Amino acid sequence: MAGLETTAGTSASTSSRYPNYVLGVLFVVTMLNFLDRQVISILAEPVKRDLGLTDTQIGLMTGLSFAIFYTTLAIPVAALADKWNRSRIIAIAIAVWSAMTVACGLSNNFIQLFLARVGVGIGEAGSAPASHSLIADLFPPERRAGALGILGMSVPIGAFIAYAGGGWIAENFSWRVAFFMAGLPGIIVALVIWFTVPDPRGKLSLAQAFERDPDKMTLTEALVQLSSKRAYWHLVAAGALVQFVSYGLASFYGGLFVRVHGIGYGELGWKLGVMVGLSGGFGAWLGGKAGDYFGKLRATLPLLISGLILVAAAPGMIWAIYAPSANIAVILLAIPTFAATFYYGPSFAALQRLASDQTRAMAVAIYLLIAGLIGLGVGPVFVGILSDMFAAELGEAGALQKALAFLALFNIWAGFHYWRVTAGMKNEA
Repeated sequence: MAGLETTAGTSASTSSRYPNYVLGVLFVVTMLNFLDRQVISILAEPVKRDLGLTDTQIGLMTGLSFAIFYTTLAIPVAALADKWNRSRIIAIAIAVWSAMTVACGLSNNFIQLFLARVGVGIGEAGSAPASHSLIADLFPPERRAGALGILGMSVPIGAFIAYAGGGWIAENFSWRVAFFMAGLPGIIVALVIWFTVPDPRGKLSLAQAFERDPDKMTLTEALVQLSSKRAYWHLVAAGALVQFVSYGLASFYGGLFVRVHGIGYGELGWKLGVMVGLSGGFGAWLGGKAGDYFGKLRATLPLLISGLILVAAAPGMIWAIYAPSANIAVILLAIPTFAATFYYGPSFAALQRLASDQTRAMAVAIYLLIAGLIGLGVGPVFVGILSDMFAAELGEAGALQKALAFLALFNIWAGFHYWRVTAGMKNEA
């Protein structure tokens, strides 16, 4: 009996360690994902000066170039992730986006940099759907929001490294070296995933993965199933608006602080990095904990809290934009940053709740497609166009402030959609 108990205890310990190990590896993957995605935000201003770009081109380079393929390729990659080895998909994805980040540092004009950013988007398309699908398989429903909240903490940590490290390297070396340093670690992580993270669903050849599986849904079938779930589409709309604001703001961090407050890239980088790392990390962690705790009381309560926090973040963002000093601005920016990460765990847990077993990865991919195109793709371009429009009247600094203040109001719209989710989700889950 003692031997059986020991064996059972060892088995339980092993089964507990494996999901935690995979979550830890995916944490690093997502951290590098956002490091490579966001490092361009702190480098945008020196790149603009060096290559002679406009704010509209900055918006296109930081947002639309990345979003076009990041969002559209997420759909076929998610379909593949619902059938093939998800660990292989993630390993290939990180190798591609890391190599293309290095290529950004080799660019000599807007077209080359735009195409390199397209390549980063192509690589990163394979990460999120497969990662979320793995977590959904490895963690029971009552622990998913917490696991996804932990995964969400990697986002601000990646941003912290991007801002603090990227700003310091840009000031002491060059923006090109910053891209090189951001891209190279991903190659090592890709090898770690390939050799140490087996997919729990077992082995399946790539040829078999492309065969029609009657138990798996196509994109059309998934859309038909999801089309009747209004709560799902309100989640998508809310996520798109959250990203619209957060990426639109982040793409012009450098412009706001350098033009308005005149601080250096190194100082800006570490101050932004600390702010994003602390407020964003705490927001993601607290959002995950709140999702697990309040979700037991009522499934929609964490989403309602997310919406209220976003509404409250709108005036906080405006105060930050017009703050009298850089230090006050950084402190106030913690408000919209917290709001933009708190929603992560509750939203993706609700998304998995609304999706069927056959559409888990596809539901994430459709969400990322729409939220990415509108938020990541249009948000930075929207701010850039408004800033260029106001420049003749207000100058570069004032024009950017006015554009970003207008952007802040979209947080209220996002809060509305979270409220609408709470009205319909209980009948659709």
